[in-house]
Amino acid sequence: MESDHYAILGLSYNATSEEIRNAYFHLARQVHPDVNPDPNTREQFLVIQKAYDTLSNTQRRVAYDDTLPPELRFGPAISVNIRYSQAALATLPEPQLTYALIEMLCTADLDFNKLPACHVCLVLDRSTSMNGARMDRVKDSAFNMLQQLRPEDVLSVVSFNDRADVIIPPTRAAAINRSDPRISLLQCGGGTEIFQGLSLGVEQLLKTRPTLLRQLILLTDGQTYGDDEKCLALSKEARQEGITISVLGIGHEWDDQLMDQLAVQNGGYSGFVAKPSDLDRFLQRKLTEMNDLYARGLHFEFESSPDVQLRYAFRLTPNTGPLPLNSPIQLGNLQHHKSIGILLEFLLPPLKEKMDELVLARGPIWMDLPGRSAKVRLMADLRRPVKSEVEYETPSAVIIESMSKLTLYRMQERARKEVEVGQFENATKHLRAIATHLLSHGDRDLARTVLSEAENIQQNHQFSKDGDKRIKYGTRALLLPAGPEHKL
Repeated sequence: MESDHYAILGLSYNATSEEIRNAYFHLARQVHPDVNPDPNTREQFLVIQKAYDTLSNTQRRVAYDDTLPPELRFGPAISVNIRYSQAALATLPEPQLTYALIEMLCTADLDFNKLPACHVCLVLDRSTSMNGARMDRVKDSAFNMLQQLRPEDVLSVVSFNDRADVIIPPTRAAAINRSDPRISLLQCGGGTEIFQGLSLGVEQLLKTRPTLLRQLILLTDGQTYGDDEKCLALSKEARQEGITISVLGIGHEWDDQLMDQLAVQNGGYSGFVAKPSDLDRFLQRKLTEMNDLYARGLHFEFESSPDVQLRYAFRLTPNTGPLPLNSPIQLGNLQHHKSIGILLEFLLPPLKEKMDELVLARGPIWMDLPGRSAKVRLMADLRRPVKSEVEYETPSAVIIESMSKLTLYRMQERARKEVEVGQFENATKHLRAIATHLLSHGDRDLARTVLSEAENIQQNHQFSKDGDKRIKYGTRALLLPAGPEHKL
């Protein structure tokens, strides 16, 4: 195939006629010789024109599509719904904020015969602080997870303190004893160097073929020392290999900020074990997600109009958490008949009356579909008309509810930063506002924790390590849909 006409126009392979037309006119306005005197753009315009002439004609498009590899002829079975906080943007001399909610719903039916096997690597912290009840709980949860693996699935187990060892090399679940002594005899001792465990875990996952769904699950209760950057770099490398990393913190000593970053940049998930049953639920949910997977490694490559700034990004479903603001944004994996929901906050520059529209973010969402050799994509085009006079319109209930709940999470983030810089009164005020909202909605346990931390900050000028994490992950959990399957 000489050139990819869809890629030239920035379209998915199942683009509609309207999308083809809009993409062509958008690009043509930038490089048409009548508006752009740069001689280098003439050849670029001719390429765009040829792509449009082919795809805009039904017969020529059918003939062209027949030249494409089979895996590219059909787009992903995902519907994309975008809601905005404003129907139109008002021309204003000062900056303004606007919000967009992207929901991607998988519409494909589950076919058990096409589900690939998975390879789960458990990376278990065996440092001194894990000794006793914590390690016993981890061992029990590992055995419980082993019972739920399919015979064709693969399990490997790595343990680490200041060095790492392979406890179980990559082995089919059917060949592993359901009470394997290699797990039950694990002993604790030594310090915590997370990179040692991560690197050996990734090494085990790379021993199996990439067609398997490869998931690393890190369980730790401590902070690593001196290898933060190595852990983050390894997380990015693992993402390139199709390996997802999820982290579960036990107790209150672990570094939640590092673990959040480690998981989020990889498209994974980080969580907090507040009580023993949380661990079993977490592992069970990860297995359910893998056994019901439609697409993996979704990431949004976007560009925006000049001076439009993505100021905040948050994943609402299936796992909550803040997202990095640079392109590409890692969105995680998508299950059959489930959705990924992303709330984006944009800071806009002053808008002039002569502007017709503003591109908030536009580009492909790439993903891997099990069974297909090439990546597939769909297009997300977030743009709003710009008008000199805008009538007020109430945003949809969904986006209002999402923004309202996210406000609580961001308020605790702000309180954290205020404590770090010594603004203790402001932090206390924000925590009390969170508690008032929680009480009004019946969340009494979390409200009590928040009020207790407000008093602690007033007296000791710091968060308690346990309360800090309970508030962070408690307010994050408020953003999940109701139902036990969404609780950690």
